[in-house]
Amino acid sequence: MVYWVHIAHSIDRATLHRERCAEVPSNITRTDFWEGGWFDYPDKDRALTAMEQSGATDQKTCPLCKP
Repeated sequence: MVYWVHIAHSIDRATLHRERCAEVPSNITRTDFWEGGWFDYPDKDRALTAMEQSGATDQKTCPLCKP
């Protein structure tokens, strides 16, 4: 299973999603870490580490897919 982290620096939020979540866009346009964007990780531990390192104050899991 792949986990996605959506980092939104403009609203200071990082959100963890599962790969089949309806909120994960089908055509991911990658952006860099400083702008934010969608980033994929092969396991939940790596995704959680990335969320912690994102610098976002609001870190949450997706209420739709609840990873």
